[in-house]
Amino acid sequence: MSRRMDGCNKDLFMIRILICEDEVLISNRLTRFVQEVTAVQVHICKVYSVGEAEAYLKNNPIDLLFLDLNLHGRDGYEVLKTFIAEPFHTIVVSAYTDRAIEAYEYGVMDFIGKPFRKERIAKAISRYLEGVPPRERNLKRLCVKGKKGLEFVETGSVKFIRASGIYAELHLLDGRKKLYDKPLNQLLKILPDNFHRVHKSYVVCLTEIQRVQKEKANSYSLVLRGGDIVPLSRNKRKEILQIISLD
Repeated sequence: MSRRMDGCNKDLFMIRILICEDEVLISNRLTRFVQEVTAVQVHICKVYSVGEAEAYLKNNPIDLLFLDLNLHGRDGYEVLKTFIAEPFHTIVVSAYTDRAIEAYEYGVMDFIGKPFRKERIAKAISRYLEGVPPRERNLKRLCVKGKKGLEFVETGSVKFIRASGIYAELHLLDGRKKLYDKPLNQLLKILPDNFHRVHKSYVVCLTEIQRVQKEKANSYSLVLRGGDIVPLSRNKRKEILQIISLD
């Protein structure tokens, strides 16, 4: 199954999401939560009835469907019956928790009861991402906000990443810095394997490490190509030495 939105750069991983919920406030809340907890870029469309969902799915491929079960009196499962052979995943969001067993008979990935919290949405999204083949999560580009709008940053141009509150600060090979609008923990889940966490606030591209340097008070740091120095947690020292074969 393709997980890239039509018209987007082929190297950018983006989840195409359809939210089918007949209550506008709940639909907006779910949209906000999904955007806040998802590490990768998402393209979200919202529909409010079975008919609208069926019309949209006939003409638009998606990766993930959030589906309510009571849609103006019609059963949300009608959507799954019609598109049972389509290769998208479904997360049911419904107050009818007694229908959870029925949901799994349709191959639903998760069932979230109403009312829901952001943490529960985050858990469902994490479960979805864990099911994506690793090669599709090894991004070649990240989408960041620039002065003139969105721009792409090659992951191969990133030397290290520093946590910056709820954001992640990308430090590039050419000395520039770019702010990614997701926290470091979420970004780390989708980065290529050559990026490794070396400190609670730092992720480093392993090929940029030159040596491990001992500091005073039994602390350590990493010296990167070009002279940048980032802290290295003591409990990460042995692991990093093994990975980069510096011992």
